[in-house]
Amino acid sequence: GDRFGGGGKGGDDKKREIGEYYQQMLKLNPGDPLLLRNYAKYLHEVEKNVEKAEEYYGRAILASPGDGDLLSSYGKLIWETEKDEDRAQSYFDQAVHASPDDCMVLGSYAHFLWEADEEEDEEIPQGTAPAMIGA
Repeated sequence: GDRFGGGGKGGDDKKREIGEYYQQMLKLNPGDPLLLRNYAKYLHEVEKNVEKAEEYYGRAILASPGDGDLLSSYGKLIWETEKDEDRAQSYFDQAVHASPDDCMVLGSYAHFLWEADEEEDEEIPQGTAPAMIGA
């Protein structure tokens, strides 16, 4: 067979194995913030299971409330899935406060600000923007 995921449903089997592995590890270490965060990220990005990802991000934040990368990842999930700017902003603010020198946190925050600004620009219907007054 193709070892690189080109054939059949090998990718699905691998995904299932990874999910089962995380579940086994979490049974042994239910409060481990790194495991909780990684499983949440896996659920979000690989399984596309937003509801479960939110649950595990929430558990990870309870276990490690000062983890800027974690707070940033959760803010990203909220923004991508719900477009809830205020709620996402709250988590990004906490993330930057917790990890002001973390380039990944700052990069995620900058990306969020860029996208949120673009969303606001798209919401302004043509013809309603203030008129430019010539000198």
